[in-house]
Amino acid sequence: MNGMRACIDTNVFIAVKNREENYFYCEKIIDEIDEGAIEGIISTLVIAEVLVGFYKNKEEFEASRFLTHVIHTYKVIPVTTNIADFAARLRVAGLKLPDAIILATAKLNDAILITKDTEMKVDDLDVLTPEEFVEKYLKR
Repeated sequence: MNGMRACIDTNVFIAVKNREENYFYCEKIIDEIDEGAIEGIISTLVIAEVLVGFYKNKEEFEASRFLTHVIHTYKVIPVTTNIADFAARLRVAGLKLPDAIILATAKLNDAILITKDTEMKVDDLDVLTPEEFVEKYLKR
């Protein structure tokens, strides 16, 4: 995968956690990041969104485990002024602000955004569903 960077959206982690339909595509991507075959990046916003589910279900241990895992495995990207500026432009174009922040994070860090949200596909930005990513890059 030499140099491939994947920015993971919240819904990819949630699909694995909840064993949603076709979650195994998401799991395959996360496994590849865990093994170091792909560089994974994650927005601090995604961390917050995933943690909400754990805390809502009173899964303190799982929340701690998730947080420790992403800190040690992913490049965590904070919302910078450049990301905020780009996200604002995406927001004006019709994206929800959280989606715009995550997409801006991917774009400004030269990463492919992997998301189950097909509405986040924007012209000239590299956005793939987990299924598309696996078919294009991980089919072996």
